[in-house]
Amino acid sequence: MASARRASIAALAVAVVALLPARAAAQRLTVQGDRFAVDGVPRFLTFISYFDGMEALDVEGDLAFLHEKGFDGVRVWPSGVGLIRSDGTLDGGRLARLVFILDAARKVRMIVDVTFAAEQVAGLDAARSRAGIAATARAIAGFDNAMIDIQNERDVYGPFVRSLSAADVAATAAAIRQVDPRRIVTASNSPGTPAAQAARFTVDTGLDVTAYHDDRVPNWYERGRLQSIVSALRDNGRPAYLQEPTRWPFPSTDRADYFLQARANAKLAGAAAWCFHTDFGFDVRTARFQDRLASRAEPEWAFVNALVMRINLKTSDGSHYLVAENGGGSSVRADRQNAIDWAAFELTAIAGNPPLDGDLVSLRTSDGVHYLEADDGGGGALLSATAAVGAWETFRIVTGAGGAVRDGDAISLQTATDPAWYVTAEEGGGGAVNVNRAIRAAWQIFTIVVVR
Repeated sequence: MASARRASIAALAVAVVALLPARAAAQRLTVQGDRFAVDGVPRFLTFISYFDGMEALDVEGDLAFLHEKGFDGVRVWPSGVGLIRSDGTLDGGRLARLVFILDAARKVRMIVDVTFAAEQVAGLDAARSRAGIAATARAIAGFDNAMIDIQNERDVYGPFVRSLSAADVAATAAAIRQVDPRRIVTASNSPGTPAAQAARFTVDTGLDVTAYHDDRVPNWYERGRLQSIVSALRDNGRPAYLQEPTRWPFPSTDRADYFLQARANAKLAGAAAWCFHTDFGFDVRTARFQDRLASRAEPEWAFVNALVMRINLKTSDGSHYLVAENGGGSSVRADRQNAIDWAAFELTAIAGNPPLDGDLVSLRTSDGVHYLEADDGGGGALLSATAAVGAWETFRIVTGAGGAVRDGDAISLQTATDPAWYVTAEEGGGGAVNVNRAIRAAWQIFTIVVVR
């Protein structure tokens, strides 16, 4: 009986793999020490809860929208819709749907956190859950843009009885690696388990990542609190993923600013990833995710629209703005007294948003194609002629204040080359812009004005 079931699972997995498109040039998620890496480059990742994605009205539209808004990935629950049956076999239609989601995410260069929840399937025990998860891992082996969470809040004891022993977690992780040795595997911990204990559990069970749901308390977003949690999680040398920050109705959850602070503070603390946890992720069957998020101005819609920083840079004379002529493609000047469209730039941290003091960043011009560039790496003019980010298009953003870069900050832009040069508005504004000063003084300081 058991051998017949295994054969059935294997045949189903082979059939689904045959339906997969050829592996496209897309994001490959790996682990480098205590960080995630995307295509070999360490990055801080921002996820969003998309739990009902398996039944979403418009998966492709939802993912394209989320990518455009600056999210790196989504967290999906396949258990509640019957991917794994109570006997541990897989539903072919549901598996095909998961494959569709992973492929749609790959096309827009997004990561998918595939989180299982055995308590959602009546009669499913640890052994059958392990068989189903391993079969799923085999079927999605062609996708480098996915990670697997063996069990959501594996340590919870209560009415749903979703607890999973250390032995069962370790056995499931081993079963996944037997069919897909490169797959990143975790099992998330509830707030009931102290962070240090969660870190030890990750090591003891051979997991790649410590996924943690930190406690729902009013000061959940504060830097000191998150630093303490993340430091304990990272003590094992593996990535710390804050997978489900608070969404309960505290006074500190009614504005996007709390969530923006939490995300920035998680990155400052050294977390590898952070997830925006919204209850709208549970209801995308009858409406586009975009419309669901837009239905609540605070905190959802305000947060979503604040992820990508579009800024103006005002010169130190207080009268002029940095402008890429024609929106990009040629020269850059600081001779406009109005923040016209050509004065807007998209500020992106190379190692993952949000931009922090000291981060390496790129600045895309308003045409959406070109980037600010230090000609010849520095020593000459600031241009906007290139359409890709390389060494000359990379700058270090300096505020001197620490923390996230915010509206109103006085910043400087320094090349990432050796020697390093500062972007300079000659005479403090009103004319040319060069990258030819080795020290930071008034002409090298700009004020950030966030464009909403």
